[in-house]
Amino acid sequence: MNIKEKLQRKITIKQYELTFVIISVIFFVLFLITAWPRFRSDAMSIQWHWYLVLTVVFLVPVYKRILTR
Repeated sequence: MNIKEKLQRKITIKQYELTFVIISVIFFVLFLITAWPRFRSDAMSIQWHWYLVLTVVFLVPVYKRILTR
């Protein structure tokens, strides 16, 4: 397979990979809230526990899918 074929092939991402990316971003936002005061003042228009709720919402379907295989 040459370089052109490698670059033109279709890239697919599985549902659980996408969910883990979303969860990683949410945890990174939580880290920024705790470590960077300027970001905290901008991001705290949403309470921090809502970020955790979003994480659980995205995580539960993934765990159900992984455990049922």
